[in-house]
Amino acid sequence: MQEKLSNHNSDLPNEVDVKFMAQRANGFYNNFILSIYRLLRFIVRRWYVFLGLLIVGIALGMYVDSTKSSRLRHELIVVPNFGSIDYLNQKIKDYDRLDLNKKLISLNAGNEVYKLKIEPIYDAYNYILTDPVYFEAFKVLSDRGIDIEKYSKSKLASKNYKFHLLTVYTEGLGKTDLSIEKILEELNSDAYFNKRKEIEKANTLAKRAEIVKSIEHINGLFQRLGSENKVNDITMNAYPELADLLTAKEGLMKQLNAVDVQLIEQEKVVYVATKFMNIAVSPFLPYYITLPLFFIFVYIVIAYLNSKIKSLKN
Repeated sequence: MQEKLSNHNSDLPNEVDVKFMAQRANGFYNNFILSIYRLLRFIVRRWYVFLGLLIVGIALGMYVDSTKSSRLRHELIVVPNFGSIDYLNQKIKDYDRLDLNKKLISLNAGNEVYKLKIEPIYDAYNYILTDPVYFEAFKVLSDRGIDIEKYSKSKLASKNYKFHLLTVYTEGLGKTDLSIEKILEELNSDAYFNKRKEIEKANTLAKRAEIVKSIEHINGLFQRLGSENKVNDITMNAYPELADLLTAKEGLMKQLNAVDVQLIEQEKVVYVATKFMNIAVSPFLPYYITLPLFFIFVYIVIAYLNSKIKSLKN
């Protein structure tokens, strides 16, 4: 009997806690409904004030939206050459926008740069195929069960992607091209990478000359085969090395194309492949929506505090 009483007494605090929580929740719900009701009554009583705040907020918001339309975004797809990706990332991170804007003001550019951002363009497929070393590395990672997609977006892998997106944000409707030119001029002014540019470009030209010479040599072999065979009966069976020559020439032509593209991109330390200019930057919500809501919220808060102060005085 005593054990039953002790068990019953031990269950009492839990029952009390549950009842207390239920009462608190019910009280909170009732207070919430009552507050909503009072707010609606207050809006109905002061409808003219809310209507005035709504009209003023919308009008002022539309004016602000029209003046803020000068905020633009410019997206540049760039190729950082000669191992300059770390330099580019740090340069964008620490870019002296104040000094840049002083230069733009002195040039009467009519706009200012207020933000710069750089990020890789993820292209794991082409990244793997650009170099056999990358392909073998990804193969090893895959064999070890490492998430390739996750690794391809890591900081270590993203540094090796060819293309990066440089985004420049400007304010003003002036010469935005001049702003971009000044930024690129600064990025391409590093002495070390410009020396590397000259060396690597000379090596690329030498490589191109060797490829062209190899192609000309294969073409010479084809011409010799044609001249030796007067009846034009050249067949794969008669000349089994012909298939290897065709494959070799095709490979060399692909290399020549890649080298020609490389020469175009090596014109600058940071080469601009393409760009999309003057994209309007819009806020998450337009000001003709946020300003009326803000004015109404401030008015409700002031009215609530005023009623509380009056109740405390009484």
